[in-house]
Amino acid sequence: MIIMNKKIAFFDIDGVIYDGHIMLEQIKLQEKSGLLVKGTWNKIFIEAVKYKLHLKKYKDAANSLLNIHAMSLKNKDYKNIEDNVYQYIFKHESDFFSYFKKIIPLLKETHDICLVTNNFQFTCEAVGKLFKIDKYISSIAEVEDGNFTGRVKLSLVGKKGIISELINCYDPKGSIAVGSSLNDTDMLDKVEFPFVMEPDKQTKKVANEKSWNIVNRNNIVEKILLRIS
Repeated sequence: MIIMNKKIAFFDIDGVIYDGHIMLEQIKLQEKSGLLVKGTWNKIFIEAVKYKLHLKKYKDAANSLLNIHAMSLKNKDYKNIEDNVYQYIFKHESDFFSYFKKIIPLLKETHDICLVTNNFQFTCEAVGKLFKIDKYISSIAEVEDGNFTGRVKLSLVGKKGIISELINCYDPKGSIAVGSSLNDTDMLDKVEFPFVMEPDKQTKKVANEKSWNIVNRNNIVEKILLRIS
């Protein structure tokens, strides 16, 4: 079904609209409070170190993190986790970049907004609840009868190009995506106006080669509105 007279704008979460890594911060606090299995954070930390030391490729490390996270949730009530994550996000609302709060009402005049992230669905639902955004594409932790199974049903790592399925429902002209890392390149390749938010050296090189818009938290609103006006 084509949604007439509307365009689509995609935003990654970590490093794009949120100043940090939501999943990692959540896991540390949830284990401390007893909500997650003890030892989960240590396993997560080891995987992160392996990636930083180049002992693991990003895709392998990111998928390991999702598997560890999913297993730590096994038999937990989905609603309890969702509520806990929303409470965390609401408490840390100030960690979301101010530009995003500013641009939402401006973009919504012409675009539907969709969150795209490797994080699990309950994180997207919580962020969406905070900002009144109901569209998202995320990794999925499997749930049966209201409880987590401990399995990853879908990993979005390296698969953000699937946004093309949603773009086909909209006017492709004026489509926007904002990412910050090499993991976002498949998503950025699919839209008319790709924006790269405060990239690292490798991602900046790719952005320059492809003539993508490189932005920061201070100029992104102006640059997006200039492109779509």
